[in-house]
Amino acid sequence: MIENVLQNLGLTQNEIKVYLALISLGESKSGEILKKSGLNSGKIYEILNSLQKKGFVSQISKGGVKYFSPADPKRVLDYLKEKRENLENQEKDYKDILPRLIKQISNKSQKTKVEVFFGLKGLKTAWKKELEFPKSEPSYILGVGSQAKYSKDIWDYFVEVHRYNRERKGHIVKKLLSEDARGEKSLHEKNAQIKYLPYGSMVAMGMRGNFTWIDLYAEEIITIMIESRDITNHFKKQFEFLWKISKP
Repeated sequence: MIENVLQNLGLTQNEIKVYLALISLGESKSGEILKKSGLNSGKIYEILNSLQKKGFVSQISKGGVKYFSPADPKRVLDYLKEKRENLENQEKDYKDILPRLIKQISNKSQKTKVEVFFGLKGLKTAWKKELEFPKSEPSYILGVGSQAKYSKDIWDYFVEVHRYNRERKGHIVKKLLSEDARGEKSLHEKNAQIKYLPYGSMVAMGMRGNFTWIDLYAEEIITIMIESRDITNHFKKQFEFLWKISKP
C-alpha cells in the first residue's frame, strides 16, 4: 500500500527502497541506508540527492560525516503542490502551442486516404460515412441500375435502410440512373432529383463532401472509399457534365 502511494507520487523503485529504509532507521549514514535498502553502493548518493530535491530526505553533517533523515512529512505536501503547479503550467503551455501543432499535422497529413471493404458488411460500413455529413451537403449517385441487377440483400439495404436514413435526415440527393431503372422511381428517395443515362453498369459511385464511394458488384462486393477533396471534386464535375446531357 505504502509503496504504491509513493510510486504514484513519482518516486522510483530505488527511491522508495531508500526512503522506506530511512523511515525504519531514522537518522543514518549512507552505509547503513545502503545495507538496509539492499542497493548497489554506486547508486546510493545519487538516489539520496534525488530524494532531497523532492523534499523526502534531509541531510546534516556531524564531524565531517553526512547523516540523512526522513524529512518532515509536511514537506512532501509542498512537493506535491509544486508538482501540481508545474503540471498546470505545462498544461497551459501545451494549450498555447496546440493550435500550431494541429495546423502542422494537418498540413503534412496524407491528403488522400483509400480504404477497401469486402462483402455486404464492408459495404454498409463504408456507406455509413455518407450519413455523417450535414444535410446541406448534397449526395451525388451515379450508375445505379434496375432492381433486377442486384442481389436481394444489397437492394434491401439501400432501399429499406440507407434510403430511409437519407430521407429521415433530409439529405439532398441527385441521382443518375441507367435507363432500365426508369420505371422504379418510387424505390428511390422521395425528394431525389433523378435523371437517366442510356447505359448500365455493375459499378456504382457516390460522392459527398470529401468522400467518394465506388461499388463493384462482382461475385463478392468490393467497396472502395476515397477520402480526398480534390478527387471527389473531380468526380462531382464529371457527374455535373453527365447530368447536363442526361434525360429527365
